[in-house]
Amino acid sequence: MAVLIGVALVALGFGRRTRAPASTPVPGAPPSLVDTIGGIVHRTTSLAPLRLIPDSDAPDLPVQLLWLEGRGAVAGHEAALVLDGAGQLLAVDDHLRSSRPELNLEGRVLLSAAAASDKGLWATDARGMLLLVDSTGQVVREDSTAFAFPVVTGTPDGAHPYLARSSQRFAYRWPDDAAPLVASLSDGVQRGLGRVTIPEQGILAELNNAGQVATDGIRIFYAPFIRDEIIALSPVGDTLWVLRRDLPQTTEEVRFELIDGAAVIDYHPVNLGLVMGPGGRLYALSTPGYTTEASRLDQIDPATGALLATAEFPTAIPTLAADAEGRVYVLDGAGLVSGTTGGRRDTFRAFDLPLLDGGRLSLADWSGSVVLVNFWASWCAPCRAEMPALDSIAREFDGEGLRYASLNDEHDHDAARRFLNGLGLTMPVALGDGKLQNEYHLPGLPVTLLIDREGRVAGRWIGGLSARQASGLRAAIRAELAREGPPTNDEGMNHHH
Repeated sequence: MAVLIGVALVALGFGRRTRAPASTPVPGAPPSLVDTIGGIVHRTTSLAPLRLIPDSDAPDLPVQLLWLEGRGAVAGHEAALVLDGAGQLLAVDDHLRSSRPELNLEGRVLLSAAAASDKGLWATDARGMLLLVDSTGQVVREDSTAFAFPVVTGTPDGAHPYLARSSQRFAYRWPDDAAPLVASLSDGVQRGLGRVTIPEQGILAELNNAGQVATDGIRIFYAPFIRDEIIALSPVGDTLWVLRRDLPQTTEEVRFELIDGAAVIDYHPVNLGLVMGPGGRLYALSTPGYTTEASRLDQIDPATGALLATAEFPTAIPTLAADAEGRVYVLDGAGLVSGTTGGRRDTFRAFDLPLLDGGRLSLADWSGSVVLVNFWASWCAPCRAEMPALDSIAREFDGEGLRYASLNDEHDHDAARRFLNGLGLTMPVALGDGKLQNEYHLPGLPVTLLIDREGRVAGRWIGGLSARQASGLRAAIRAELAREGPPTNDEGMNHHH
């Protein structure tokens, strides 16, 4: 399912070398405050007894990738699974060799991925769907969940997948007191575990309960995005222990207020990630205080919730790995990803649609051409903002063979016509009649795609184009127009706004 594409750092020899200690004692660290209430162990530890000493040398021992530029990795069948900065899935083995799984997602934008049985994958996408991907990279199942935007984690064998609410995006929803905190997946059936907390402003319940999730196959660990807590649950949802670290930036309940007519949400991020690492240690990445420019890494005993050791980093998006002895390594994220050119671009689903002013527009008529595709609607404010720039780009490259497909996805054709007339645009527009978002798995509008000569997605821009992103789009168009054969770097680009 994966194509090996090279070693991220230097070739790793596994002869042992003399190293500094993995950690040192913290003089004067106070003991934890431990209280047992209703059988639940509540532990407060303001200072860990050990300070981790992160190692910047190449590892001697096999390691597990924990975070790639702040994005949490999940241990998979033979490698850790993580999304890169372009939203593409990477598999990084214990020698830090990267591979890019062969996936055919039909344009879906991933939020998370974890191992499934039979060497497949569980994944979630930007529309909030849960996907089951088989060992050949095909999506064989798609389900909604109890969460607007779920993330998935699991054990390396794929036997124990769990879902939680994403901290990357959330939806305003009326609260449900019976909604679960996390959900388990057993034979594809979702079962709720734990109970949510409902804020006074109930429509913020999804954000109030967003968080990070990990599992060791025996326990499920949940870390709220905005609160200083790490919670261990049993497989049936009983709370086993709660760890707090006296972090000042915790937000007990998220709130919003209207300022100049706009809703401003008051909270500060706390828990940025939670990963089950090697050697039976749980790792939590958090903000160290009222800052988003640094981070702290906590090493935790998953059985008791005891805080074992802590390190701090001058960035909130570190790239980290750990070995089974508990040594933490600081890696070069760009170096880890560099040369990652395996995998394949998604095949773009061809269209044959009626035009607003009569006739039809078919992608087949442009076979062998580079095509710029834009999905939009008249009610979409970012669509209105970016449309003149897209029209200008299409005209700029028209003489070099670029084709431009403007695809409107609404039922009101007159509204689309008024929209175009108001902007003084005259390009042909094809009509999707509200079906395109579902057919192309779009997370919203606008979405702009660059299709290469082989009919594959070379680039994806989600949301309205900024001036910088328009410049990047021009560069991508030039690169595709200059290609004479199949792309040698078969990596599509995702751009999120």
